[in-house]
Amino acid sequence: MANEVVDPFFSVSHFDGKTAVRRKVEIQTIGKNFFLLENERRHGPFAFEYMHFVSQTKGNISYGYEDIDGWRLTLSGPIPEDLKPLLPATRTYGSLIDKLGLGKASVAFIAASAAALAVIITAPQWLAPIIPQSIENNLGDALVGDFGGRICSTPEGKAALSKLTNSLDANPDDLQVEVVNIDMLNAVALPGGKVFLFNGLIQQAESVDEVAGVLGHEIGHVRERHVMQGLLRQLGLSLILGGLNENVGGVFSSALSNSYGRDAEREADSHSIEVLNEANISPIATKGFFNKLSEMTNEENGISSVTSYMLSHPLSSERAAKFDASFDKERDYRPALTKDEWAAITSMCANDKDVKSGFGFDFGEE
Repeated sequence: MANEVVDPFFSVSHFDGKTAVRRKVEIQTIGKNFFLLENERRHGPFAFEYMHFVSQTKGNISYGYEDIDGWRLTLSGPIPEDLKPLLPATRTYGSLIDKLGLGKASVAFIAASAAALAVIITAPQWLAPIIPQSIENNLGDALVGDFGGRICSTPEGKAALSKLTNSLDANPDDLQVEVVNIDMLNAVALPGGKVFLFNGLIQQAESVDEVAGVLGHEIGHVRERHVMQGLLRQLGLSLILGGLNENVGGVFSSALSNSYGRDAEREADSHSIEVLNEANISPIATKGFFNKLSEMTNEENGISSVTSYMLSHPLSSERAAKFDASFDKERDYRPALTKDEWAAITSMCANDKDVKSGFGFDFGEE
């Protein structure tokens, strides 16, 4: 091909990267180099090895040139056979995908995604326990603080709550158990060993033994590092599912997180049963608590059963049965606290004149 000018029966346009002028040119190849012929002018020489593929659309193939920004050579129509071997290879999806083929690349991508998802789902179980407790404590302080000034406190109530906590855990010094002035039938475990019993739970409980079972459950979340596991898993899922449609990714992430949430809830229930047994507190009151939840969610009519796989907790009826099975009819159980101590806890929020109202969940209130 030396000194041969390629017949211009196909269109070739050129931008030199210096001006916005589109030039019609012909290609003259000399070995592995080429010149661009424009009327009586000749631009070059250029080396084919420094060209790179840019794009291909509707029969037009564009190439760039190394170290010359904006340089483009666009070929339209059939390319001469003697020129094809000298031009860079075109790409449809990317160099790796084009090399493997779309089918093989798709299988490899699915396999890699499945492996990454498996790691993200399972890694928190071994990663959470090795995170220093000091880091989790700092995280808890940053996320929670004083819960918007809604932590209830009286000397008698704090003493009774401490006694209850001490009876359910061998190392209560690294726990922060509080009653929070929010009218919800709920309790939560948060990073840094923080356990918050909502005042709605306290007021609706029929006995202190009922609250003891719930508290033992939340302490179980702390001891099993479920809170950090959940945070790590949610972070990992957010990263790997970030490329999906927001709604699809959100539902999928929630389903995966909740399936592991149910396993964590069962572990926490087992922990509660164990510590109640060690403290000689009857599990029957906690059974009653879950029966109450079952009635509130209308499980008997199947409403919760239909949606149970999308909930973060097992069915309340299932949990009630588990506590019922742990009851020993031959055992002489004792109340978790005295009547006066239980009264001190139930009156904490009412007697704390400085606590903020939890009405409306106005956590942004100053």
